[in-house]
Amino acid sequence: MEKKILIIEEDSQRCAKLLQFFGSYFSVTSYNNGLQGLISAIEWRPNVVIINHSLIDVNSIELCRQIRQKFQTIIVIIGKPLPEDQIIKYFEAGADDVVLNPISYSVLLCKIKVLLDHVAMKRSSEEEVIQFGKLKMNRNNYKVYHGKKELNFTKKEFAILWALAKKQDVVVTREELLKVVWSYEHLEDDRMIDTHLNRIRKKLKQNEVNLTIKTVWGIGYKLQNEEVDVVESIGIPAESQK
Repeated sequence: MEKKILIIEEDSQRCAKLLQFFGSYFSVTSYNNGLQGLISAIEWRPNVVIINHSLIDVNSIELCRQIRQKFQTIIVIIGKPLPEDQIIKYFEAGADDVVLNPISYSVLLCKIKVLLDHVAMKRSSEEEVIQFGKLKMNRNNYKVYHGKKELNFTKKEFAILWALAKKQDVVVTREELLKVVWSYEHLEDDRMIDTHLNRIRKKLKQNEVNLTIKTVWGIGYKLQNEEVDVVESIGIPAESQK
């Protein structure tokens, strides 16, 4: 499957050059402002996000942090030279690399390919572990953690939560969840799936986990991250980076 790159760049000339260059290797799209870029990142789920740190409409450090919290992707910051303390802030916000002017697109391409290879290797070695927001699940020992706190779920509840967390914000059909539970018990009444879901919801709420299981009527369910209000928290003036 072709890898996807999202470019968030206000400079139209540089954006056009990036699109032309990376379009030969990946599926590429771009936005000239941070908020639209964030919305696209969440919906399109690119493998790589390239952000110019000189965005005017948003705090680009916060934009980096928002994308990192929402889903797993490679984040590369580009732009004019920055002081060391600012570079550190980007890494702390979740950036994988910071590449500053003068930028060689060929070198940037090599860096991105190496990062993609590292992600592929990491995923192959961590297939039994899922992290969604602050929730971490390990299928080897059926343990669930919220931060450092261990949460208790039955194996059936774990299997359902795993199926939802694995999709991360994507709808899982009721039929898919029924198959998950079917592997543990014979369901004479498919409404038992609702009982399991309600128990999971209750445990998430009791443990103050900011994840909710949303019902998508007529289709299924999805696990949604409520940790961050995207629109409100991203609207921080760019000047606050300084």
